[in-house]
Amino acid sequence: MKTKILSLMLLLSVFIFSYDYKELLVGDTKGNIYVQDNIYEVRPLASMTKVMTILLTLDKVNAKEISLDDNVTISYTASKVPYGVKMNAGETFTVEELLKATAIRSSNNAAYALAEYVSHGDVYDFVDKMNERARSMGLDSLRYCTPHGLPPGNTGTCMDQGNAYDIYKLAMTAIQYPEYMKIADKSSDYIKDGTIQLKATNNLLGKVEGVDGLKTGYHKAAGSNIVLTAERDGLRMIAVVMGSEKSKNRDTVGADEINSFFSTYKKSKIVDTNKAIATIKISNKDYSLYPSEDVEEIININNFDASKIEYKFNVIKTLPRKIKNGEVLGDYTVVFEGNEYTGKLQYKESDKISISK
Repeated sequence: MKTKILSLMLLLSVFIFSYDYKELLVGDTKGNIYVQDNIYEVRPLASMTKVMTILLTLDKVNAKEISLDDNVTISYTASKVPYGVKMNAGETFTVEELLKATAIRSSNNAAYALAEYVSHGDVYDFVDKMNERARSMGLDSLRYCTPHGLPPGNTGTCMDQGNAYDIYKLAMTAIQYPEYMKIADKSSDYIKDGTIQLKATNNLLGKVEGVDGLKTGYHKAAGSNIVLTAERDGLRMIAVVMGSEKSKNRDTVGADEINSFFSTYKKSKIVDTNKAIATIKISNKDYSLYPSEDVEEIININNFDASKIEYKFNVIKTLPRKIKNGEVLGDYTVVFEGNEYTGKLQYKESDKISISK
């Protein structure tokens, strides 16, 4: 009896641990969602709020309105924002150092200092810009109240909030910022001439293959949140976990979903410019026709069926008597899982004819 009770308790604890989240989403960079659970519930964002702060700052950098090398003087207000790297009023940090502290260490005072600098001291205006950007991107669940994500008990304002779906879409934008991804990929870094070490709050960096971002978040009302980006063999994915009771449980769910995704899916060429997809016969001679462009799709390794790829060809009616290398002899349409790809059929001189089936 005692053995049975212990086994039941162990099974129950594993079940609870495995499902320790309020929202879960796994998707690719094309907007395809592979795993979803309660992804539209609006919840506190905590420090995932900082993703938008970083993007708005980098927008100003890219517009050359500010520079990564600009020196930012820390205000008294910024110096008093809790839970961040040590910053004294009057001390200076570069914009790049503040970005690193915000992205890697999730420093609240660094995020606040960036908001002050970008908005010329008007943090309320910066938050308005955060919300304007969210609306322009169609991220209607995202409501920003601060540049850092601290709860109302620390700020006296409203709660930064949103859902997993909109955080996923925001991450799809964030990965298009190489400056951000270069920072988010670091598990550790130094600023202020090596006097301040930044240890990443993203515990999966360097531990789970391919993980290169993006942002964690935690406070009591939010629980443990994380939006993860990862890439293996040219295939990139995004995972969002929100509302876990403990960060280690959040990390376990995230790591499991990443490994499961890459063990199930891969990028594959369904149209390859080096493989003929048709032949024509002229004067009893076969000519191989090749597609003009490669087409890559994400396929399920376990149930991919190449026979379900549909090819449609349209060869020109009047063929030349002599066919030159690279000559266009028609066009094609390839249909795969409802998606259509079109291109030109070209002749390539080749000793061997390889026909895709």
